Amino acid sequence: MKTKSEIGILKDMIGIYCRGMSHKKPCRQCDALFSYAEKKSMSCPHEGGHVFCSICSVHCYDEIHREKIREVMRYSSRRYFLKHPVTTLSHGMALLRKRKEEKNKESQKA
Repeated sequence: MKTKSEIGILKDMIGIYCRGMSHKKPCRQCDALFSYAEKKSMSCPHEGGHVFCSICSVHCYDEIHREKIREVMRYSSRRYFLKHPVTTLSHGMALLRKRKEEKNKESQKA
């Protein structure tokens, strides 16, 4: 299960995307995307360890939602950084650590 702060970040990023795409507020498609992502995050099978969806081996999202959330993240990540640089940097560092851990696990198995 993802933390409330992670879900809050997701909501902020979808909001940045929605406003940037000049959607009428509130946008039903973006609200539906957030509801879907929140539901999937709350039922994440990686309760113990923090796993980023982008590097997870278990894909909870269906293909359509996975592509849409990638589009949202690509658009809003730079803009989110301008609003919340510390949060963005700590997230990026944690992502790099997780990728390194995953790579070390794979090399130890081989």
